Order: sequence, then structure tokens, then C-alpha cells
Amino acid sequence: MNQTFYQLPIRFGPLMAGRELPTCGAGTSIAQTLYLLLYTQYGELRADRSFGCQIWDLTYDRTVSTNDWMTGLCESLEAAIRRHETRLRNPQVSVQFLPVDHRIDPLPVDFQRTVVVTVNALLDATQEPFRFSTRLYLGQLSMR
Repeated sequence: MNQTFYQLPIRFGPLMAGRELPTCGAGTSIAQTLYLLLYTQYGELRADRSFGCQIWDLTYDRTVSTNDWMTGLCESLEAAIRRHETRLRNPQVSVQFLPVDHRIDPLPVDFQRTVVVTVNALLDATQEPFRFSTRLYLGQLSMR
């Protein structure tokens, strides 16, 4: 099956001028969807309030332990992938904290986090392995 996948962000100016929109392959299209799922808070997309993941609900909650944060993000993102990215099967999400290279003193260490989120899955159409990985730079707001 030959499908057309459009590259994000979609710019409507060229389309209105009669030009074709840039396209991409299935792998890039899936990566774009995963990126959007990760960076979208539940309820942010008015057309589908279930689109997104729990990261933004957990990140600024000071009562959530690091282990609960990692577990919550993994479970939330895996469920979002199963629901919204049907081109993937058996998604497995892992989260790793890295040391912050550009620390701002005198903020506490846990106010600044570098997180690597990795998704491993199978492409449904071909059963080939698929891997997506991105870094997030998270930080708390501080009045110091």
C-alpha cells in the first residue's frame, strides 16, 4: 500500500500557492506522531482530548517520586501509542535520567533534569523493529 505522509510542520502558504506539500517516509511520519504525543498534554488537542501523555501532569508535581514519574510516563506514553499510532505494535517505552550539563546555580539538582525517552516497537506493516529516541530538558519554576 502506497501512502503519502506529510512532513511537519505543515505550512499552508505553499499549498495556497498551488505547490505540493513536502512529504516524508513512514518512519519519519511515525516519529513526528510520537514527538507530538510526548509534547502534548491531555486535553490540549480540542479535536481529541485523549491525545497526548501524562508527562506534563507529572513533571511539576513535587509530590511524585522519580520512580513513580518514570513509571507513569512509560505507562502513559505506551497507552497513547497503542491508541493513536496504530502503525506500531508492542510499544515499549524506557526513560533514563542524565546529568544536567548546563546547571543553573543555586537551584536544587531535581529542579533541572535531562531525560532520554526511548520507544522500541515493531512496524505493523512489515514487522521490522522501530526505534525512536529524544531528549527532554525539564525544569521547575523557581522564585530564587
